[in-house]
Amino acid sequence: MEAYAEANRERLGQLYGKYGPGGEFADESLWYLTHQPASIVVCERLDTVPMWLTSVWDNEIDAETVLERFTQFWRFGL
Repeated sequence: MEAYAEANRERLGQLYGKYGPGGEFADESLWYLTHQPASIVVCERLDTVPMWLTSVWDNEIDAETVLERFTQFWRFGL
């Protein structure tokens, strides 16, 4: 995870700078993943095994919209 975070430092910084705590669009009720340290793992999984993540997320967590919104931010919203 450390290597992934280092390789994506700028992109992660943009994500958290825009949607994370203190960011321009920092509405935790809408984008709570950007307020969680575990979101780095979500970003890595989106880049590495997106279909697996979607499957696990849909089976384990009842918040499909949250992952869809976060995926859009990570892929296109920076």
